[in-house]
Amino acid sequence: MTPAPESKEAIATFGTMPETLDLTASVNVNKLPGVNIVAYTGGLMTVPQWGLIVIDLAGLELGQVPILADHESRLAGIVGHGDAQVRDHRLIVAGSISATGEAAQEIVAAARNGFPWQASVGVQVMEAEPVRAGQVIEVNGRRITAPTSGGPGSEGLMLVKRGRLREVSITSLGCDGDTVVSIAASQRKGQHMDVETVQVQDQVQATDAAETQRVAAIAEICGQRYPQIQARAVAEGWDSTRTELEVLRASRPKISSVWRSAPTSPAGNVLEAALLTHMGRVGLGERVLGPVAMEQAHRMGVTSMIDLCRAALQMDGRDVPTGRMELVKAALSTMSLPTALGNVANKVLLDNYNETPASWRAFCAVRSAGDFKTNNAIRPTFTGSLEQVAPGGELKHGGISEAVTTFQIDTFGKMLSIDRRDIVNDDLGVFEDAAASFGRMAMRKVSDLVYRVLLANGGNFFSAAHGNLLDGVDSALTLDALSQAIALMRTQRDDEGNDLDLRPATLLVTPELEPTARMLIESEYVQRAEDVPTGNSLRRAVNLEVEPRLSNTTKFGASASTKHWYLFTQPSAVPMIVAFLNGKQTPTVEFFGLDQDVNKLAVAWRVYHDFGSALCDPRAAVRSAGQ
Repeated sequence: MTPAPESKEAIATFGTMPETLDLTASVNVNKLPGVNIVAYTGGLMTVPQWGLIVIDLAGLELGQVPILADHESRLAGIVGHGDAQVRDHRLIVAGSISATGEAAQEIVAAARNGFPWQASVGVQVMEAEPVRAGQVIEVNGRRITAPTSGGPGSEGLMLVKRGRLREVSITSLGCDGDTVVSIAASQRKGQHMDVETVQVQDQVQATDAAETQRVAAIAEICGQRYPQIQARAVAEGWDSTRTELEVLRASRPKISSVWRSAPTSPAGNVLEAALLTHMGRVGLGERVLGPVAMEQAHRMGVTSMIDLCRAALQMDGRDVPTGRMELVKAALSTMSLPTALGNVANKVLLDNYNETPASWRAFCAVRSAGDFKTNNAIRPTFTGSLEQVAPGGELKHGGISEAVTTFQIDTFGKMLSIDRRDIVNDDLGVFEDAAASFGRMAMRKVSDLVYRVLLANGGNFFSAAHGNLLDGVDSALTLDALSQAIALMRTQRDDEGNDLDLRPATLLVTPELEPTARMLIESEYVQRAEDVPTGNSLRRAVNLEVEPRLSNTTKFGASASTKHWYLFTQPSAVPMIVAFLNGKQTPTVEFFGLDQDVNKLAVAWRVYHDFGSALCDPRAAVRSAGQ
């Protein structure tokens, strides 16, 4: 991204495929051809060199902007102008094709021929911040989770918090390599992004009031779901009645005349989809099972748990008892219903597991262990550096000195059961709440272990000998103390005097210190002594994580405190390790049917998780006692 003159701000073009790019030309010589553009819909954009981008429309300065062709700012590339505004969490530009050059003529001519123009925005970035992988942000009227995997640029995202809209371009591909920074956005596979193909229609003869009313009625009927029908209706002179008929036909489910040849999901998936629908978790069902399974579940018309029991028996080809108790018992003895209950419990549990806060991910390296034995890890900052190879090509041996850390994993688990009476009483709330609680419980247990290890300070991990401890009256969280901690980390060297090039990344504080921490790393100015500059030299120097376990003396005893705080490098420098058996970072759920315990008439699930944690490299962390 190229800096703007006399500023650290940047001007960037974020290409996006708008939902509507509507060119409306008039034969009235006193009127200019109009243009309406949905330039950005508020979702994720995949951007070369930046990765995933989200622009906060609430922080975007708007006004009248030029409309260009392919971000070409010279006279030949000017198309028109328009007024930008945010409506329904979308960036809308309404204006006119006011230029008469070749670019403007080509755009209007191509639109008349039905070319599907796209759009992109040029934004002067004034404030942006990274969002770590897995973190959930609320922006533009939606909740967006920063992805954790999926390809280059998909680890986390960049949130543009403040910016100024400089221009909007009509472009064939939403990209231009000749601009200051040309970034073409595309829909990232697997991520939700309300961006649809542009529909363009130039109506040269829409001049009188009747025609205007006809076009408006068509737009209202088609809405945003049927832009192709809208374009065709306007172009071919349809009235509102015919438009409604076409929309009705398009809205009908696309199924074969032979029902069994239609796309279907396995019966088990449909039963799981029905369970999730019955719980009110349609969004989770669509995400993990897909729309086909959810549509089939909707057609089943299930309104109660008894209906689900009956459906399970029918799927297994078994007779359906007439009595309520007998029906439930028979359904629980099938393969379909218990398996569906187990799978749904697993999905609800994992959904809540992944949504539970885990501040340790900001500084802990994740490792995989193949067994429960003691495992070794080499600290990245072990002694030594590359040496010039002498004539003859002989290489010298290096030693790892005391650079080995050991870690070990263990198993943590619990049982989840649901009484047969809860199913008979149609009380799935108990089942759902228990599964959700177990998911949160599993992630909390991982966090508990990580911070128990951190607070225990085994082997004097934080000590003056390691050069990573601040104590005494000057260790309280202040601008000077944080500056000293950053300096300690940046000047860490090995036994041979080699600089380790460690970069501070995360400030970890207690909830009691959160206001002070935010003031130190987010404020533009700080109160200083007389004749001392008030600019904040540490603004955005590190990211902030707040962890309540650091001050939980009830659970962690005297090692917890409301005053201490920590500074960590990035996880790649391995300040700490969190290890999982065979790399499986989510809990395991196993189902047991009615026969799992002869003393209990209930179905049960066993939830367990294999993980461990250890301190690794003391030079990649700093602790301050905060006294």
